[in-house]
Amino acid sequence: MTSRPDEPRTATQATISSDTPSADPSHGLFRAARNLTGAAVPTLADASSVDVLEQLLRGEAPPPGPVDGSELFRCAAFAATREDVARSTSEVGRASQFPDATPFRRSLSDLRPRLIRHLSHQSRWLARDPGRARMIREAGAHSLIVLPLTVRGVVLGLFVLYRLAGSNPFGEDSLREAARLAERAALSLDTVRRRIEEDALARLLRQSPGAEELPELGALEAVHGQYPAEAGAAHWYDVLPLSGARVALVVGTAAGSGVPAAVGMHQLRAVITTLSALDLRPDELLARLDDVVTRLDRRRPVPYRRPDGGAEPGTSCLYVIYDPTTERCVSARAGDPSVLVADPDGGVSAPVLAAHGGLGTDGEPFENTEFDTPAGSTLVLRGGNGGGRAAQEGRSRYADGDGDTDAPAHPGTDPDVAVAVADDPTMERLREAMPHSAPHLARLAAHLLRHLPEDLRPPVLLARTRALANKDVADLTLPPDPSAVSTARAWAGRRLTAWLLDDLADDTTLVVSELVTNAVRYSGGPIGLRLIRDEHVLICEVSDTSGAGPHPVRPRATDEGGRGLTIVGRLTAHQGTRYTSSGKTVWTEQPLPE
Repeated sequence: MTSRPDEPRTATQATISSDTPSADPSHGLFRAARNLTGAAVPTLADASSVDVLEQLLRGEAPPPGPVDGSELFRCAAFAATREDVARSTSEVGRASQFPDATPFRRSLSDLRPRLIRHLSHQSRWLARDPGRARMIREAGAHSLIVLPLTVRGVVLGLFVLYRLAGSNPFGEDSLREAARLAERAALSLDTVRRRIEEDALARLLRQSPGAEELPELGALEAVHGQYPAEAGAAHWYDVLPLSGARVALVVGTAAGSGVPAAVGMHQLRAVITTLSALDLRPDELLARLDDVVTRLDRRRPVPYRRPDGGAEPGTSCLYVIYDPTTERCVSARAGDPSVLVADPDGGVSAPVLAAHGGLGTDGEPFENTEFDTPAGSTLVLRGGNGGGRAAQEGRSRYADGDGDTDAPAHPGTDPDVAVAVADDPTMERLREAMPHSAPHLARLAAHLLRHLPEDLRPPVLLARTRALANKDVADLTLPPDPSAVSTARAWAGRRLTAWLLDDLADDTTLVVSELVTNAVRYSGGPIGLRLIRDEHVLICEVSDTSGAGPHPVRPRATDEGGRGLTIVGRLTAHQGTRYTSSGKTVWTEQPLPE
C-alpha cells in the first residue's frame, strides 16, 4: 500500500440529518454503510462516502446491469479524518444523482472501479457536479478512488475514497484493498436489502386482517379488534359466524417473525375458518389445528426449520364460542392467550382456561372451559405476546398458581381447573375503564394496552354479547314416530304465524317435514325441533340420537326417493350438520323477508 503520514488519525462520522429514515427498517443500510466508511478511514483514506440506491430503502431489488443517470442515490455514510470536512461537506441522508461524464457515473455505467491518482481541481467533469466539486476543493482532496458496490451484477451503491492534503496519492495497492472492502460491504448491503424486502412483505401480510370488516351478527352488540401492525410477530383475530346463531371469537399469534410468520398466520386463519364450518368444539378444532401446524412445519424450507426438527415454539391461539341462546361460552387455548369478562354491572373476572403448550409443541389433549356470559357482557380476548413464553414452558404462569388464589372465580368456571388470576393488571385497568369507556370498545382497547410498548402489545378482540329473547326461540320434543312429522309441521306453522313470518311458512314446514322424517327413519331416540328467529335469518334445527350424518345424493329420474335433502337445499340458503356427544343436529338457514 502507498505509504501514509505517520501522525495518528481518527475518523469523524457525519451525523444523520433529521429527514433520514433512521427509524425505518432501512436503518440497517445506514449502519452497513457506516461500517464500510469506518473500515476505510483513517486506515486507507482520509475521507470516504457511501451512497446507496434509493430503491434499496424500499426493499426493492434493482435489475442487473448498469444504472442510468435518472436513478436517485442517497448518501448513507460519510467519514473523514478532519472534523471540519465531515461536518461541512456531506449531509447523510441527502438524495442526489450522479451526472454524466463524471468518474462516479462512469463506474456505475461499466461497473468498473476508477483510480484517479492525481485529481486536478480544474478537471472539466467537476463542473458537471458542483456539489461534490465544492467538497473536493474545500477539503483539498487530491486523489480519488470510485468503486461500484455490486452483487451478482446488481448495483447497490457507490463507494468513494479521498486522500486529502498532506497524504500520499492512492496507488494500485490502495485500489485492491478498497475493492476487497467494497466486496464485503456489498454483500452486507444486499443482506440488509433482502431483510427490508421481507419486512415490507411481512408487514403487508400482517396488515391484511385489519383491512377486513368484522361481520355484524345477532349474537354480538358490538365488536372491535386490534393488533400492533409494526410488531415483529404475526398477530391476528377473527369473528366467525356459526350455526344456531352462535359465533366464534379467535385471537392468535404465529411463531417466528418476518415473512415465514406472516405466511404461517394466513395458513392458520384459513384452516381455522375451514374447521369452524364443521361446527367443531374448541378442543376438537385446536387438536386438528395442532396436527396441521406439525405437518406444515415439516414442509418448511430448510433454512426456517428448527435444528431439532420440532415445531417453532410460540404459535398460540384462543378459540371461544358464544351461544346467545344459553348466554354461555365454551373455549380452549394453545399457548398463553387469556380472556376477561366484564359483566353489565361492572364486575370483572378471568375465566381460568385449561393450560396447554403452543401449537405443535405439546402432545397433551386440549380441554374445554365453559363459563357464563350474561347478555351485555364485554369479552376481552388477549392473544400471546409472540415470544412463545407459555409454549416453551408448557403452560402459562397463571395456570401454575403464580396468581393470587383468592381471586374471584368466574361463574361457571370449574374450581378444579386452576386458580384464577388476581394480580393481572389488565383486570384492574378494565375495571377502571368500564364506567366511562364501556360503550366504545375501541377506546376501551386503547385504555387496556396504553401501558405497553407498541411492539409488546398482544392482539385483542373485544365483543359485547347479546342474548336472543325467549320469544325468538321455540323448542319442541318429538317421539321417534311417523306421526311426529305432522305434529312438527303444524307446530312450525303456528310458530311462524306468531312471528308474522307467513311468507316463509310453506317452505319452512316442508323443510321441517323432510328433516323430521329423516330423524324418525334413522334414529331411535327423542327428536328435538328448534326454530330461532335471528336478526336476519330463520334457523331450523332438528336433533336426534344418531351419529350418522345426512348425505345428499343426486337422484335419477326413475328413483322414487332420495330427493328430500335436495329439496331442503333448494329451499334454504345454508345447511349443515353439527355433531354432539348425544348425536347430531341438522340445521338450515333462510333469510328473513325484507
